[in-house]
Amino acid sequence: MIPAINKAIMQMTDPAFRSVLLKSLLYSLLALIFTFVVIFQLTGLIPQSDWDWINTIVGWLSGAGAFIIALFIFPLSMAAVIGILLDDIADAVEAKHYPGDTPARDIPLWSSVWDALKFFAIIIGCNILALPLYLIPGVNLVVYYVLNGYLLSREFFQQVAIRHHEMPTVNKLRKIGGTEIFLTGIAVAFCMTIPILNLIVPIIATATMVHLYKTRAKTLDGSKAVEIT
Repeated sequence: MIPAINKAIMQMTDPAFRSVLLKSLLYSLLALIFTFVVIFQLTGLIPQSDWDWINTIVGWLSGAGAFIIALFIFPLSMAAVIGILLDDIADAVEAKHYPGDTPARDIPLWSSVWDALKFFAIIIGCNILALPLYLIPGVNLVVYYVLNGYLLSREFFQQVAIRHHEMPTVNKLRKIGGTEIFLTGIAVAFCMTIPILNLIVPIIATATMVHLYKTRAKTLDGSKAVEIT
């Protein structure tokens, strides 16, 4: 895991990485605004009180809560957006470190967008369901890192591996050294809670998963790092 992360960090100066970072920032800001609007609209379902001053306080708290939740989800939405632009990162990593391997197959844009939307919906839904546990000191951190670590590790690995294999093979590869992939996801979830750093973490995570995938793909066929199915 550590060597894979180091390789990913060392390649951050790659032009392809910078391009993805700028695009993902723009799209993620749009996702942040969208998330805030949706959550704020949902607060309208809160029953109204007979006292206006209570309704005013609830309104202010709802707006503040919606903004905080949107900021909380922002790094995760950026991870989903980067999933759409993943090919640029993965191609750059494979070109530098695995030039002799079989090139990845083309994934239709609509498929990447759909997968990113599904991932975004799942990660928001799971975190909303876990919201009561986030109110318990100590437990909230464990739940957050374990839950999102699992979701992020699964998604990043799948997005990288699906470029070379069908889902049955992807699932088989993900189970090879599954603990390492899971711990990588927890590390990603932790770094996503650190301001500024969380902006580049999804890119590093994608590059790291390429290296972890390649290691597992080699054990699959015994020679080449990838195979087109």
